[in-house]
Amino acid sequence: MAEGFQADPELSKIITKLWKIDENQLEPGKDYEINLQGYTKVYKKGSDDYARKPLFAFLNEEEVFEKETYKHFRLLLDNYTSDTGVSEEVTPAEQAENWNFLNAIMDTPVMKKAHRYLVKKGKSSADEDEFKRQLYDIWFKLYRRTRGNRNMDSSGFEHVFVGETRGEKDVIGFHNWIQFYLQEKLGCVDYLGYISRGTVRTTSSISTLLT
Repeated sequence: MAEGFQADPELSKIITKLWKIDENQLEPGKDYEINLQGYTKVYKKGSDDYARKPLFAFLNEEEVFEKETYKHFRLLLDNYTSDTGVSEEVTPAEQAENWNFLNAIMDTPVMKKAHRYLVKKGKSSADEDEFKRQLYDIWFKLYRRTRGNRNMDSSGFEHVFVGETRGEKDVIGFHNWIQFYLQEKLGCVDYLGYISRGTVRTTSSISTLLT
C-alpha cells in the first residue's frame, strides 16, 4: 500500500462485495498453484533474478478456460499489435468478439451489481444496452498513446489486459494474470520475483493480492 494512501470506505465496501460474489473465482491448490520464490524491489527494474522457476507451477486449463467469461476473454488477446505507435485495425470479427465478451460478463452477478451501483451513483444509464456501449467505449475505443504520432495505437483494454511494448525492452500495462500465464508458458515472459508491497494474505496464508 502506498505511503499516505487513504482508501475510500464506500469504494472499498462495494469492491469487497464484488470480490465475494464472483462465481468465477479460482481455488488455489485446485485450479492453480503459484511459486512466489524470492521478492525483489521496484528500483532494480529486472536487473536481478530472484526466481529461477516460473511463477505458475500449475493451472487447470481444461476447467478454468472453459468458463464462459474466460473463453470470450482469451479470444480478445490476439486482436492487438503490441508495439505502441503502430495503428490498430479492428476487424468486424474482432468487434463481434468484443461484444460477445461484454454480453458474457453482463450475465455475471459481479457486473450486474457493479451496474446497479453505477446507476445509483449517477455514472451509468439503467438501460443495460446503454451501459454495455459505455463499457465498449471505455475499454475498446481506440486512442493515441504515442506522443507526436497520429496513429490510433491503443485502447484501455489493450493497455490493461493485453500489454503493450515501447521499444525492444519496455512493457507497459500488462496487468492481467491470464495474459501473464499464457506468455510465460510460451517463454515470452521471465518471472523475476514479486514485489512485497502490502501483499494481502488470507487466514490460510495464501496470497490473494500480488504485485
